[in-house]
Amino acid sequence: MPGGSSATASDDAAAEVPPSASGRGPETYLVLLRHGRTDLNRQGLLQGASDLPLDDLGRRQAVDAGEYVRRHWQIDKVVCSPRRRARETLVHAGFDEDVITDDRLAEMDYGALEGTPVPLASGELIDAWTADPGYAPSGGESLASLYDRSVRACEHLLATSENLTVLVCSHANPIKAIVSWALGGEASGILRMYLRQASVSVVASIPPVVVLLGFNERTEPA
Repeated sequence: MPGGSSATASDDAAAEVPPSASGRGPETYLVLLRHGRTDLNRQGLLQGASDLPLDDLGRRQAVDAGEYVRRHWQIDKVVCSPRRRARETLVHAGFDEDVITDDRLAEMDYGALEGTPVPLASGELIDAWTADPGYAPSGGESLASLYDRSVRACEHLLATSENLTVLVCSHANPIKAIVSWALGGEASGILRMYLRQASVSVVASIPPVVVLLGFNERTEPA
């Protein structure tokens, strides 16, 4: 029609290309990858400071996660929790070169509750943290502390990675803390999210705002 325009197949394909920092101006993308499964995960036990390797399924999850990330993103920088399960996830995902370790991205320390059944521990912790995010189990860490350090790590990455796409391999609670912050929430927002093993969430700084582009995207084997 004169004066109008029509969409073409190439236009549709271009619209489906995932966001990339390349050529988009001062935008920064954090691709947040949760580690694959460990034996404590398999048993349904609470896992925080424990430093276990991935199990067989966890390694397969990591391989699939690496393929998923490469299909959707061109990674410029890789950052990782110091925990073995996160580092091994990057190895099996194929992103183990030039990795920066950030202690602030480690999973929460559950103290005396470490290794207890998740349903039992979760019930106690959710009640306690709903009443007071500053509550910490004996020998462990509070929800507020975990949130604060995770957000500081995120803010540092956004400030030092302008126009880059950063793969961040971490754990359920630090990732949920960053997502809650991106949505304008607080520490208590962590309690209202569930994150699959080897899933991907994406937070982006697209000035003047920080936005959530994806959450809990499945990459693990069925």
